[in-house]
Amino acid sequence: MVPRDRRAHLTYTEPGGWTSPGHCLEDQAAAEDLRDATNLLSGRSAAARRVWSITSCPGDDCGVQR
Repeated sequence: MVPRDRRAHLTYTEPGGWTSPGHCLEDQAAAEDLRDATNLLSGRSAAARRVWSITSCPGDDCGVQR
């Protein structure tokens, strides 16, 4: 769980080991919204095979796509 006052990083991993580029979002709720929207647009088979990760952003200059 990401603390309320922290940005959140969102990534997903495919079964073959490929990991998506990270996204740095405003908070955990925004990360969950993007995850849910991506799953909805991708379809059930893609959503079922992806493992999602939402973690705390380490700071303002994290280097992850915003």
